[in-house]
Amino acid sequence: MKFTNKININRFSLNELAIYASLIIVLTVAGFIFFSPTFERESPVVKFENEIEGKEIYWNFKTPIKVLIAEKSGIKSFKAIFNDGTTNFELESKIESEDLEKGIYSVELKAPKIAEQTKSTAGTINIEVYDNSQWNFFAGNKTLKNINLVVDKRSPTINVVSNSYMIKQGGSGVLIAEINDENLKDYYVSFNDQEIFEMFPFHKKNFFISIITWPIDINEFKGVNIIAKDSAGNKSSMRVPFYIQNFKPKIDNLKISDEFVNSVSKNVLELSNENVPNSTVDAFVKANKELREKNLKTIRDVTRKNFANSNEIPFELKTFVRMTNAATFAMFGERRHYFYNEEKIDEAWHLGMDWASTKQANIYTTNPGKVIYKDYLGIYGNSIIIDHGYGVASLYAHTSSQNVEVGDFVNAGTHIGNTGSTGAVFGDHLHFGILIQGIEANPNEWLDYNWIKLNLTNTMNSAIKIIDGNNNETKNTK
Repeated sequence: MKFTNKININRFSLNELAIYASLIIVLTVAGFIFFSPTFERESPVVKFENEIEGKEIYWNFKTPIKVLIAEKSGIKSFKAIFNDGTTNFELESKIESEDLEKGIYSVELKAPKIAEQTKSTAGTINIEVYDNSQWNFFAGNKTLKNINLVVDKRSPTINVVSNSYMIKQGGSGVLIAEINDENLKDYYVSFNDQEIFEMFPFHKKNFFISIITWPIDINEFKGVNIIAKDSAGNKSSMRVPFYIQNFKPKIDNLKISDEFVNSVSKNVLELSNENVPNSTVDAFVKANKELREKNLKTIRDVTRKNFANSNEIPFELKTFVRMTNAATFAMFGERRHYFYNEEKIDEAWHLGMDWASTKQANIYTTNPGKVIYKDYLGIYGNSIIIDHGYGVASLYAHTSSQNVEVGDFVNAGTHIGNTGSTGAVFGDHLHFGILIQGIEANPNEWLDYNWIKLNLTNTMNSAIKIIDGNNNETKNTK
């Protein structure tokens, strides 16, 4: 009996051991499935690139729709169906990886030609995505994405209402246009396909104005075009007619001394928190070229950042007036060549008017506007920028003192500061500049009463008459 009991006990232990082993295997497998990336349980995240509040998108059937998918395990299958209310159309899709490490994919959806023939103006797009996970009995995680679609095949209409007659290299021009599209998304002026100028609402709905400049450093004029785009990807372009005139710069050869570099250039670099090279030539070039580029970028960024608030500024621009009892000793558009020990080391444009009278002379505004900048600006020294609306601003550089703060609204005749010799200058004076959407333009035009009248005032008044006349004709027709 004792022997038999021993055998039963051993049999019981072996059965128990088998159960424990099976349990361990099950737990191991379950743990592997639970924690293994192969069996990850998160469904793909799907988003249309241009979806509006996650509710709808616009499409013209020509421009591919871009869909972004976040899925770390990869995509097993993708299907997109467009329904126009009566018929289902499967959309062509092409999957490309955007960022494999983050698991980001992009999919381009193209409409089959038969879908382009639909007359429906609305519909839905239904997307079905499976990932490469082995979850759900090896089927993978599934995401369904449904979104409303607005079908828009019409491009925006553009009509040039009025524009100034001529634009000169370095000078300014004005244009006013009517742009219509129920789904209008973006509109701007393109100069040579190189510079972009914003358009501002003008007088009545659907009418816009843009004051532009032909940058002095662009020699060839290729054309000015108004570009309009809608939410569906439709695009229109309209050329604006301008007679043109190139600019002949005055060449100045300037000798650079060790004294100027040590006392001015290096000081400007230090005040701008820039490293100061030991070499005289390197220090001058760094201040005159590298720092100048940074300063010009700051000017542009500051003025364009304020565009959203420019509509709050009443545009009451009149002819600017030169500083009282001041002599002009540098003009706009001078091409300066710098020499050190008879060797040319750099060159740059002078982009404003330099006026000098007595030291620390008073500076007065001649047009109302909002102060959008007051700070040290490298080669320009202590500077003030005033926004006058419609993307036009005035720059006052090298000042010794400032009587205004950012955000102040100043009227014509306001004492805003005093002249000085801050920045990269030889002596006390005011650098006065006109900024067109952050680009320095020829101030001589804006100091000329006849130019203001012919190009700005007459263009705007002519446009207003046309706009009001068109509205009257519309009213009489009804």
